[in-house]
Amino acid sequence: MLSCPALPWPPRVLVVEDESIIALATTANLRRMGCEVVATAATGQQAVDFAVRKKPDVVLMDIMLEGAMDGIEAATRIRERHPDMPIIYCTAYTDSGTRVMAARTKPKAFMGKPLDYDALRDIIDELQ
Repeated sequence: MLSCPALPWPPRVLVVEDESIIALATTANLRRMGCEVVATAATGQQAVDFAVRKKPDVVLMDIMLEGAMDGIEAATRIRERHPDMPIIYCTAYTDSGTRVMAARTKPKAFMGKPLDYDALRDIIDELQ
């Protein structure tokens, strides 16, 4: 359960997560923070499509996704269309090799799972 206070502005968030229970929990916690979840994507292609159409304030991106495109490739494609769109990686894959590959997409942050929602709130709050 989220204990941190709500954000002072209503950020629009795209959640990219292929594990439905994690996507639901993340969405619920983001809403408690005062965020508007504009969409939830389970595949890299869905993530790219939603990012282009919905233009969220921030993308929470898992790395391992359903389908052929992983989160790093999806972030790369999002960056091609929206170079300044903040991306926060939220992943269980925190090894140095993965972090190096993810860093090439210039993310706002890289968080391990389970998510620390207080830290996530602070990162999102800095985007305003």
